[in-house]
Amino acid sequence: MSARRVALVTGGGVRLGAAISEALADAGLSVVVHANGHASEAQALSARLGGHCVVADLSAPGAPEALVDEAVARAGRLDVLVNNAGIFEACAAEDVDDALWARHFALNVDAPFKLTRAALPHLRAHGSGSVVNLLDISALRPYRGFTHYSATKAALQALTVGWAAEWAPQVRVNGVSPGAALFPPEMSERARANYLQRVPMGAETGAAAVASAVCYLALGPPGITGQVLAVDGGRSATW
Repeated sequence: MSARRVALVTGGGVRLGAAISEALADAGLSVVVHANGHASEAQALSARLGGHCVVADLSAPGAPEALVDEAVARAGRLDVLVNNAGIFEACAAEDVDDALWARHFALNVDAPFKLTRAALPHLRAHGSGSVVNLLDISALRPYRGFTHYSATKAALQALTVGWAAEWAPQVRVNGVSPGAALFPPEMSERARANYLQRVPMGAETGAAAVASAVCYLALGPPGITGQVLAVDGGRSATW
């Protein structure tokens, strides 16, 4: 079994996930980069980081469990799980149909639950495992047009706190709750400006800040568990 610590980052090939993968690799971990729709980017990133890449659709039956098995088979162990993969689709609350609702819960709640459940024995094996869930400040105050998405993040936040209480001291579980870390590419300049007017720091938080927070919680003080760290440029302080 490898003595080098191993992290699995879901959705780890682009945007926030890529920054998290890079930060964990810089901290000395071997990183298993998961991807689905961005397989080529994840493969290139994992090759550059000297890690591994696994492609899987986490909404498929058995896929989360198979991903954990594959990560451990390739890297030899698992010490850190970062549940970053997710879906974020706009829709007015009255227009959310069963398919949209199911798709969001499948990727944003069911997949992290099944991944973490499958990873737990491996995370416990060395007595210092860590899970970091990517949440959202909208779990507390939903964005207009994204109530269904915010509901998934609220559910994952509840799991974060509950797992932390149940699995200590062998496994710590924390969450990072971004605000406008990276705007969606399709978001208009006007919409961006309107949002930033309500952000005390006046700018996107950026992927690096979120990645630093993930590393801090994943690798930092052993006394920190069950915490949700907002990385939102102060947006939630203005509510």
